Amino acid sequence: MDDRELQWKALSAVAGIAAGLATRKVVAAAWGSAVGGPAPTDPADRRTSWPAAVAWAAGSGAAVGVARLVATRLAATAWEAAVGDVPPGVGSSAVEA
Repeated sequence: MDDRELQWKALSAVAGIAAGLATRKVVAAAWGSAVGGPAPTDPADRRTSWPAAVAWAAGSGAAVGVARLVATRLAATAWEAAVGDVPPGVGSSAVEA
């Protein structure tokens, strides 16, 4: 792995982790507002109801996944602006919808 690949992996990992952590806090706050109580801290705990566990897993999973995607794409845009080329491994399998 060359330096550019390592730099890209580090940048995209930091962006994804930061986005995931921030989004999880936002989703937990939204859960509290919508449900009127705290978000499940451990959905696998059998004291958490099935509907609450499934709703938390689906909602937080989807939100974190989208946030990581957005963060990685923004990081790729910033990389391209700074370096003048797409990040290593990005764009090689693009699919147009």
